[in-house]
Amino acid sequence: MATAPTSEPNRYVHPDPERLAAWRRVYERYRVVEDVYPGLAARFEDHGVTRFAELGGGRGPIAALLGGRGVGTVVVDLDPEMLAEAHRPALRADIRLLPFADRTFDGLAAVNCLYFLDEPVGGIAEARRVLRPGGVFVASSPSRYNDPELECIDPRWGTPSSFDAEDAPELVAAAFGAVEVDAYELVGYRLPDTGAIGDYLHAFNVQDWEAKAAGLIAPMTITKRGAQVWATRRPE
Repeated sequence: MATAPTSEPNRYVHPDPERLAAWRRVYERYRVVEDVYPGLAARFEDHGVTRFAELGGGRGPIAALLGGRGVGTVVVDLDPEMLAEAHRPALRADIRLLPFADRTFDGLAAVNCLYFLDEPVGGIAEARRVLRPGGVFVASSPSRYNDPELECIDPRWGTPSSFDAEDAPELVAAAFGAVEVDAYELVGYRLPDTGAIGDYLHAFNVQDWEAKAAGLIAPMTITKRGAQVWATRRPE
């Protein structure tokens, strides 16, 4: 399951139990798009990855898939509550200061986590350091214009983060050189009633979510926008 988002840009806060429960309901009941993780795992597998690290990985969904296919994996995260449920092995560490030797891995993922850093370039540089030449890295982030249906509902809509789909390619390219960008825009959720809309707004920590949900017309769809940025460490 994807980690529930925080309302505080550039700072990770573990969701409280009620908000996390709302996120689980939304993800399990109202998601209509395929989960992103199998596609990411398949691409790493196609690349021939043998040692993989999921940075800021929470429960480690990509590591779980790859580990089941014989790939050596590790999940890295700072949140002990997420790590308690993570695919093993899992390690508590800051992705800006990874406890690994240079060139340890040939596959790395940083999915929806770099925007929690004030300076994501530090995390990207660490990823490059521990990646072998020829190894592949992916960083994923939503757009600042994600969930366009909430433009007039969420006052944070359109506000840049430290790492969103609009500037992610440039930030990753600064460390790796050439990048490949897979942008997406698709309907991600169908919310059939006011209760489902309330759960969605609560999950994303929209201020006054109950009152705002009551003022919206159901059913409602939610459009997801963002990008995956792929890079390869060039041989030296």
